Amino acid sequence: MTTKHELSIRDDRHLIDIAAPADTAITPSPATARDAPGQSGGAEIHAEWLRDLTSASRNTAVLNDLIGRTPTLWYLGERPATILRPRTRRAGAKALLHTVRAVAIGPYHRGDRGLAFYDEAKLPFLRYLRDQCGLDVEQYVAALGAARGRFRDEFAEDDDDDAGVWDLLRDEEKFVKMLLLDSSFVLVFGLMFGTAVARGHGAAAASVTREHFVLHSALAHHGDEIRLDLLVLENQVPFAAVKLLAASCRRLRLRSVEELVLGCFDGICPRRVAGSLPRETTDTRFCHILHLFHWSRVPEDKYRVLSMPLKLQEPEPEPERLIPCARELQRAAVWFRKPSLDTAGTRRDGDLDMEFWSAAASPVALMTIPSFHILPYTAALLHNMVAFERHFHWAHGVCVTVHLARMEGLVRCPQDAAQLRRRRGSWAA
Repeated sequence: MTTKHELSIRDDRHLIDIAAPADTAITPSPATARDAPGQSGGAEIHAEWLRDLTSASRNTAVLNDLIGRTPTLWYLGERPATILRPRTRRAGAKALLHTVRAVAIGPYHRGDRGLAFYDEAKLPFLRYLRDQCGLDVEQYVAALGAARGRFRDEFAEDDDDDAGVWDLLRDEEKFVKMLLLDSSFVLVFGLMFGTAVARGHGAAAASVTREHFVLHSALAHHGDEIRLDLLVLENQVPFAAVKLLAASCRRLRLRSVEELVLGCFDGICPRRVAGSLPRETTDTRFCHILHLFHWSRVPEDKYRVLSMPLKLQEPEPEPERLIPCARELQRAAVWFRKPSLDTAGTRRDGDLDMEFWSAAASPVALMTIPSFHILPYTAALLHNMVAFERHFHWAHGVCVTVHLARMEGLVRCPQDAAQLRRRRGSWAA
């Protein structure tokens, strides 16, 4: 039997429809009938090879093999960890850039002396979460134990470390205890000093207990040092452990753990990008607090611009000067100005974004430079952000590194800074 089809051509959007008439019945072929639903035969075979093709383990093995055979993916094979200890920590003055002053988070600074919050001092923070926020300690420890292998992989190996660090990482009980205490400290610090208030926690803290008063006073006394300690590259705990802890607190309701923690650093310069949270956090997985801080400080679209791995870049001869200084730009008819503020009095793209505008018909060019405040902690903070970019530039770009290079070329002497001040520039020495 021959089946007739109707061909209809419509001019709108050039759609062509080919369909069988409604009164025409199509008899399935014998092959189709054998594989029809509800009958045995090819269904089991299809299910078997589909399961094999969509297997997560097989996909991981193929990806690892592909990484090994692709030179441009060398960093994925060599640096799987996200918390690592820079080699410059013992190199003279640079060691001060990695100094921890109040609290050790993670395994690397646990042997440091003079810390206000050592392991035993973190126990009240765990008890506070249990009593005030309904933390199920047994459930959280069981979840940590189940994910301990994944969390342990976040810490990179270091040949210079003493044996005690790796004894802590290899010992299951010590490792889980470290994650339990450190994540409790980070979460309580966020609850007490973050700008975002957790639902349910405000009512619990309304009746201040002696324990709450002691913890809040101790954290407030060392607050500035704690904030800077939490932004040291090697002084980190996997952020997933903190989120797991918050989820284990039955009476704690958070819109976003990222928003809670990041609210502790609103007074730290460089300032955060306006509107960076909480909308984008749903699709972003942060490795640790420094990663979260870095993401919130660079312009929001910069993470989309990835850079070529440093190992594959050909060495270039040392340039005399890549970026002209402020006086040279001024002689070349470049005007400087501060970025405009929004209705809330903040800059949309934060403190690390520059803009350069010129047009063919215009006799001048315009360069917008944000304010940059030099504070006692600026060098250490920027050094840790640059160290983070050095190891993860393939995924997060080199926004801070490039900004510092531009400022270093722009302000090469006191006269350049004076020129920017006279032109109402925004460099603050």
